[in-house]
Amino acid sequence: MIVEQINPLYVCGIVGDETSLIVIKNLTGRFTNRYDLATAPLTVDQTLSATVSQITAIQTGLQTAIAKQLGTIRFTFPALTADQPREAMINTFYLLEPVGGKLLTNRPAFTAAVSDGAARVPLDQLNWSNSSPLVMQAKRYLKTGAFPVADQEIAVYDVPTTPQFPMTTAVDNSNQAL
Repeated sequence: MIVEQINPLYVCGIVGDETSLIVIKNLTGRFTNRYDLATAPLTVDQTLSATVSQITAIQTGLQTAIAKQLGTIRFTFPALTADQPREAMINTFYLLEPVGGKLLTNRPAFTAAVSDGAARVPLDQLNWSNSSPLVMQAKRYLKTGAFPVADQEIAVYDVPTTPQFPMTTAVDNSNQAL
């Protein structure tokens, strides 16, 4: 019997240090209008490590090497509307080291509906109002070195109606081959 996966497994790439984090300016999904991590669902055709490296290159422009797998966390979110069920995401986080590429600071043409590009943001500017819970988990790790793996129940969560980050206006067509 084949069962639809209700709580999909995602991989997330953390590229940063104790002062800043590479984030994408997300324009779709649950984390619309917030900073988010380069994140992708796992598929049967790629390994976890290949998926996280590929999505990080596509969404940030950076080529990376995996430094280590940090852990897996289940996030549970309230329904966004009364007619929707609660949602859960299971995320495996990887610490990544940049080894090449160029940060996509403008909206990539191939992800025009997904993000407004990537940015290096100081950790002290990332907060629960402008960032996804994934970013806040990454921030905690970069500041403290701790990576708690307990399930996280997000009691209240909304999608901002306007971007919580500066928008770019240019479309970057330079990295379409990624």
